[in-house]
Amino acid sequence: MTTRLNFKQSFMAGLMAAGLATTVNAILFFIFKAAGIIVDTVFIQPNQPMTIVAIIISSIVPTLIATLVFFLLEKYTKNGFKIFRIIALVLMVLSFMNPFMGIQGVTVSYAIVLNVMHVVVVGALLYFIGKSVKKNSFN
Repeated sequence: MTTRLNFKQSFMAGLMAAGLATTVNAILFFIFKAAGIIVDTVFIQPNQPMTIVAIIISSIVPTLIATLVFFLLEKYTKNGFKIFRIIALVLMVLSFMNPFMGIQGVTVSYAIVLNVMHVVVVGALLYFIGKSVKKNSFN
């Protein structure tokens, strides 16, 4: 028998995932900026290069939205985490095209770095939500 995560448990897992994803992505940003892979000549938004603020927002907001999606799947389906994991992985794979198609003048290395940051967010989400689900499962 399994018990479902309540909103507080889901939200706490999401906050921990957001914290880890933000920290790792910020570190990656500074490393790859110093290495010259993330450059100010590639504009993510019109006339705006990538900044740490964009990294922080892009790590926190999607993580919290995904946490809400997980909670709703957990509440209204029998296999909430399994469905969530499939959706998260499919969206992550689809997001790999975004840097290549959505950013003019992006280099392959820059796009790969951005995709690694996508993996960090999804990985943190799946780790912390999975850990919470496992902690609350009873056989």
